[in-house]
Amino acid sequence: MKSKNYSENIIKVFKKDGFVLSEPDVLLDSDYIIQRSGENFRKLMLTFEDDTGKSMCLRPDLTVASCIKYLKDNSKANSKIFYSGQAYRRSNNLKDKVVNDQLGIEILGSKNKSTDDLKVLKTIVSSIEKIKIKNTSIKVGDVSLFQKLIESLKIPERWKMRLKRHFWRPQYFADLLNRIETNSDVNPSAVDMDKKKFFEMKNLNQSNEIANRKVSEILSRFDRKIKDPRSFVENKKIAKDKKHRVLLSNCPFIEASKLKNLDVKST
Repeated sequence: MKSKNYSENIIKVFKKDGFVLSEPDVLLDSDYIIQRSGENFRKLMLTFEDDTGKSMCLRPDLTVASCIKYLKDNSKANSKIFYSGQAYRRSNNLKDKVVNDQLGIEILGSKNKSTDDLKVLKTIVSSIEKIKIKNTSIKVGDVSLFQKLIESLKIPERWKMRLKRHFWRPQYFADLLNRIETNSDVNPSAVDMDKKKFFEMKNLNQSNEIANRKVSEILSRFDRKIKDPRSFVENKKIAKDKKHRVLLSNCPFIEASKLKNLDVKST
């Protein structure tokens, strides 16, 4: 009974925010799903053959079923939908249920993905606040949100590239944040020595090679570092915010959305 009340209150929020009920088919073409979702989906589906020998399945997921309905309708319009019903799928864990209640929203055919992504997130936050459940979490799977966050930081471009490249290595990523915050990898005396060497190398033949790199390439890279230095004070603040508030691998969206300078978007 409690879960039913939760669903009813969540649906009220969905409707208030302009989402319309979609009722996708329960029976779907198995091959159609596999072609679009991959072979990994096959082992999850509950399939059978109809009278013509065609492989059919019970809908394994309402998101997939809703997208198929949208494509079948051949609609090119922006469609704000919500769905509420049962999905049927196998699991490797015997304790998991085969029949699962699913409730969600989608904006299909979006003409402005950033705006619509933010609309979906805000509606989800509003629905959580409506049912007043504690200890809930929102997982955002769009890595472009993380990339947008990195691009907004006031750090050198080479460090933006480094953070985005190593996001998938949690331990090393944490080490990079520590290096930004503390400048622990920067030796002031070594920097002064490098600058001295830089001006000396300017007088060399630019085509000469040092350690398999042309002098011109070494000078170009170091010139970018000089013109785009790391700020200890600014980096310390950025790293602190990223570690404790907006590290997207484990980030409460409601907390992150309160950051004054964080515009949550995706592309």
